[in-house]
Amino acid sequence: MKKKKLSREAWIGIYGVCMLLLLYLGINFIKSQDIFSRDNVYYAVYDNADGIAASSPVTIKGFRVGTVDRVWYDVPTGKVITEFSVKRDYPLPADSRAKIASASLMGATVIDLQLGNADRILADGDTVSSLIEPGLTQALGQFKSKADTLLEQLSQALTGINAVLSDRNVANLSTLLAHANSIGGNLDRMVAGDLNRTMTNLRSLSAELNTAAPKINRIVDRVENIADTMSLAVPPLMTNLAQTAEKLNAVMQAINEGQGSAGKLIYDRELYDNLTEASESLTLLLQDLKANPGRYIHISVFGGNRNK
Repeated sequence: MKKKKLSREAWIGIYGVCMLLLLYLGINFIKSQDIFSRDNVYYAVYDNADGIAASSPVTIKGFRVGTVDRVWYDVPTGKVITEFSVKRDYPLPADSRAKIASASLMGATVIDLQLGNADRILADGDTVSSLIEPGLTQALGQFKSKADTLLEQLSQALTGINAVLSDRNVANLSTLLAHANSIGGNLDRMVAGDLNRTMTNLRSLSAELNTAAPKINRIVDRVENIADTMSLAVPPLMTNLAQTAEKLNAVMQAINEGQGSAGKLIYDRELYDNLTEASESLTLLLQDLKANPGRYIHISVFGGNRNK
């Protein structure tokens, strides 16, 4: 029994299928998609695509973990929706965020996944919270806005400077500078004159001090001699003062204790009363003597009998 050979049309069909398969594999290879392993597909919604397109890389801390599959504009919501796939080896916590960021200064844009800390893991087909990093164009726009503001402020400042530097103000400033120079010259002359007089006085004072130096030396020598003499005389004097103070303390202690005449005079009541009575009697006697001197003194002019 003979085997049937495939017809030419069958071989052309098989060849076409193989070519289509190779084309599919090539396209996915160019898109950096691994067709032999299943990936998790996620979605993210943005206000602006900001350079994201199909086949853009999906990274985690700069390491590529997936690829953007599709990007389209949703007319009803006015949002840009991206569909991207991530290898199943990299699960995403529920609070992760898909951030559109610039990968280089050349304008390459990626979706950088910022992993969260939630315990729940996003499932295949879930939507990831979105976040957009200001791109180079936005940064240049902000810089241009700030530069325009700065230029406007600089223009206003230059306008003010031009107003200040008008012909009238320049003339006034020149006059003011001329007066300042004149005042400076007068001050220089005054300072120079005062400085010369001060130096002359200092020279005179120095000469007088040189002349008086011997006298000052003699005075200093005398003061030193007096100090030496006092240093020798003061200790015995202090000793004598201390001894005198001790004796005076002893006398005061004896008086306080009623010893001696002074102590008895102060603390002996009977002696005090007797002295008081004697003083009163003496006072009466002197008063009577003054009032009647004839009782006590007999004067005879002619030498009469003294016994009368």
